[in-house]
Amino acid sequence: MLYLSGRVSMTAHAEPLYGDIATQTANILASIRYTLVELGSSLESIFKVTVWLSDMKHFAEFNQEYAKWFQHGYPARSVVSSKLAFDLDVEIEVQAVAQKTLAEQVS
Repeated sequence: MLYLSGRVSMTAHAEPLYGDIATQTANILASIRYTLVELGSSLESIFKVTVWLSDMKHFAEFNQEYAKWFQHGYPARSVVSSKLAFDLDVEIEVQAVAQKTLAEQVS
């Protein structure tokens, strides 16, 4: 089992990628999908998602973008509101099953 924890989208220079809530959500989920594919897995292997929103007023816009990424059913999900690092509006953590470990992927 693989835990991808506290995923925020970053540039190659480790700077946060800002944008509206839909853009931030899409960037994070694209990063998670990329990591899962590299580990021989996919978004379909995610069984639990935890989402932090800077304000629950973003929920509808977040949820609209989120739905685009999980068209074959939704994993279990928790959504909470909290002050986030770097003044971002969304942070996503997933738990998924992967075929490789991170160490195997690097070697």
